[in-house]
Amino acid sequence: MSIRNRIEDAVFLWESGRREGAILSALVAVAATSRLRFQDRKSVKDGDAFEKFLSSSYPIRISLEYRGEAHPVEHIFYKWLRCELVHEGGWPVDIELMPDDYPGALLARAGGAPDFVLKLSESWLLFLINAVVKAPENDALFKDWEV
Repeated sequence: MSIRNRIEDAVFLWESGRREGAILSALVAVAATSRLRFQDRKSVKDGDAFEKFLSSSYPIRISLEYRGEAHPVEHIFYKWLRCELVHEGGWPVDIELMPDDYPGALLARAGGAPDFVLKLSESWLLFLINAVVKAPENDALFKDWEV
């Protein structure tokens, strides 16, 4: 199995309506690619490598309000999506995916009372996939991939 398999699984699961599994597969591919980029495990922990990799994948910094505080989006993806899915086996109850009103647009809505739910557009999956596919570390894996 390889990083490319994880991305292919993400696409397949998404197209099959398995949203959580698709995002988990994409997050695993992000984690694996981040380890290719930041190989020194003594100086860069997994979470830091993951967040540094994602933040280097786009030119702007985005923070979102979640659980009463502003967090960088890459931290939300690591701590509350990747870790929850891997360690708890489930999606956080206070994060929801919302349909793309504008396909390709990375949208987020931090909901206040009474729900206090963070809503992310479905295009965030494409963001994760593109970060992995376009990473120079993965050039050989995705030379024939169309983004």
